[in-house]
Amino acid sequence: MNRSGRRRTIIRVAAIVVALVVAGAPLLLFWPSGEEIAVGEGDWTMPGGGPSHSSYLTFAPHGPLREQWSTRLEGELAGPAAVAGGRAYVGCRNGFLYCLETDSGRPVWRVDVASGIASMPAVSEAGVIVGTLDGKVVCVNAGGELKWTLEVGGAVSSTPIPDGGRIYFGSSDRYVYCVDAGDGSTLWSFEAEGPVEVSPCVYEGQVYGVSLEGELFALDAKDGRLLWTYRSHSLPVTFPSAADGMVFMASEFEVHCAEAQSGRLLWKHAVTPTIISNLAMRGNQLMVTRGSASVESSTLSLDTRTGDLVWEAACGSLAGRTAIYATNEYLYLGGKRGINTIAVASGIPGMEKELDGILPETLTVTEGILLVGSDSRKVYCFEE
Repeated sequence: MNRSGRRRTIIRVAAIVVALVVAGAPLLLFWPSGEEIAVGEGDWTMPGGGPSHSSYLTFAPHGPLREQWSTRLEGELAGPAAVAGGRAYVGCRNGFLYCLETDSGRPVWRVDVASGIASMPAVSEAGVIVGTLDGKVVCVNAGGELKWTLEVGGAVSSTPIPDGGRIYFGSSDRYVYCVDAGDGSTLWSFEAEGPVEVSPCVYEGQVYGVSLEGELFALDAKDGRLLWTYRSHSLPVTFPSAADGMVFMASEFEVHCAEAQSGRLLWKHAVTPTIISNLAMRGNQLMVTRGSASVESSTLSLDTRTGDLVWEAACGSLAGRTAIYATNEYLYLGGKRGINTIAVASGIPGMEKELDGILPETLTVTEGILLVGSDSRKVYCFEE
C-alpha cells in the first residue's frame, strides 16, 4: 500500500473511532463505576444526618447564595438528597434513583428500582439504600448496580437507617426489621402495635421506633428485644430523635420527651395547629415548625431539659411539610418561596433565597452546599 493509501486508511479508521465515541456517549453517562462510596465527616447520608437524627451540623453555607447548578430529573423528588463522597443520591417517586456529581450536577448513573420511592435514600459504605411502596428494600452499590433486594409484607415508606453494618427499617406490615447491610439477610424483626411508617432512630445500642398507634418503643439493637414502651395515643409525623440521654417524638399536636434508657416521660409540649417538620437539635435547644395551609407557620425553640418555650419565629405561609436543619448559628428551612434561615440564639429571621416552585420537604443542607427540589422536577444546588 502506498503512502496515499495508508493516509486514507488512517483517516477512515479515525472517523470510525470518533463516530463510535459520539454514539456511545449517552451510554457512558450512566455507565456504572466500580469505586467505593466514601462517607466522610460533614456528609449528610440519611434523615437527620445520622442514626440518632439530630438534624444538626457544625456549619453550613450562609449569606448570599448563588446557584451552582440545576439538573432536571425524570420524576418528582421523593424527599431530600443524601450526600456522600462528592455525590448526591436522589430518589424519585416514579422509582428512579439517581447519583449526581455535587460539583456539576452531572448524572453518574440512574437505576430504576421498579417501584415508587417515598423518602430520602440512605448511604453507607455498603451502598445506597431505599425503601419502596411495594414492600422492598433495595441496596445499590457505588457503581449503580443492584447489590441485593429484600421483600417484606408491607410498604417501606420511610428511609432505612444503616448503622454498624446493619440496616434498620419499619414497614406498614407492623414490623421493625434489622438486616445485614452486606447481603440483606434478616437478623431479627419485631412486631409493633401498628404500622411503622417513620424511620427508626438508633442511639447508644437501642433502636427507637414509632407506630401509627402512637407508641414509642425501644428495642435492643443486637437482638430486637423490647426494652420499654411509651404510649402517646397520638399520630407520629416524623422520625424520632435522640441526644443527651433523651429521645424525642413529634406527634401531630405535641412534642414528647422520654428518658432514653427507661422510657419515662420527662415532658411534653402542646403544639397547634399541627407539626409540619422534623425535629432539629442544637445544644439544649429542640426546634420544630408548626402550621397548616390556612394558618401562618412558625418555628418553636424548646428547652430540651424542660420543654419550655425559648423563642417563636414567624415563617410565613407554607404549602405543606418542610425539612429543617440546625447549625451553631442558624436554623435552615424551606419556605413557600425559597430557603430561609433563623438565628438559633434569638429566633430573628435571617437570609432568604427565593426560588419558584420549591418543594420545602426536599431541602438538604450540608457543610458545603444546599440542595433542594422543585415542582418542575429539577434539583438545585446552591453554595455561598
